[in-house]
Amino acid sequence: MNKPDQLVIVHGFLSTPRHHWFHWLRSQIEQQGIRVILPRMPSPRAPNPEQWLAHLKACVPLPSRNTWFIAHSLGCITLMQYLASLDIRIGGFVLVAGFADPVPGLPELNQFTQTCIDFRQVKDLARHRLILQSLNDDVVPNYLTETLSRALSAELYSFPAAGHFRALDGFNQFPALMAVLKDYF
Repeated sequence: MNKPDQLVIVHGFLSTPRHHWFHWLRSQIEQQGIRVILPRMPSPRAPNPEQWLAHLKACVPLPSRNTWFIAHSLGCITLMQYLASLDIRIGGFVLVAGFADPVPGLPELNQFTQTCIDFRQVKDLARHRLILQSLNDDVVPNYLTETLSRALSAELYSFPAAGHFRALDGFNQFPALMAVLKDYF
């Protein structure tokens, strides 16, 4: 297995690269000599799927076999749509509190779930597929993350009480994510 040379972190709804654990993770990964791309997704308070996908493609036009991705919440479905558009293999990805179906109570995000994702394509291009969920997530219900894990044949890591992995839930840092990544980075 080749060590990653690039990591892309995709934030979610109502968020920016400065929120939650994203900046901390960037610092941890850069200390390992890995380049980190942490794009600020457009209009995070009123996100548009076409704009988010176009922005991610512009920020990461040519990933490689040594590129890894980590996405949180709404960033996960954007990342999957991006990956489904590729024809090159990547190192792997980690989806944190991800979903591919409508999230109850968040109808403003339904437009992101209207495009069918080619899960087979996403599985075929990423050898390593990891998903993290919290059993007390108050934003994305567990069944949505578990359904996504099955669709991607991804390894599922469950945390008993991590909320939605936000700063509000105590996640300004995310050492458990680094522990998961240690076998790959």
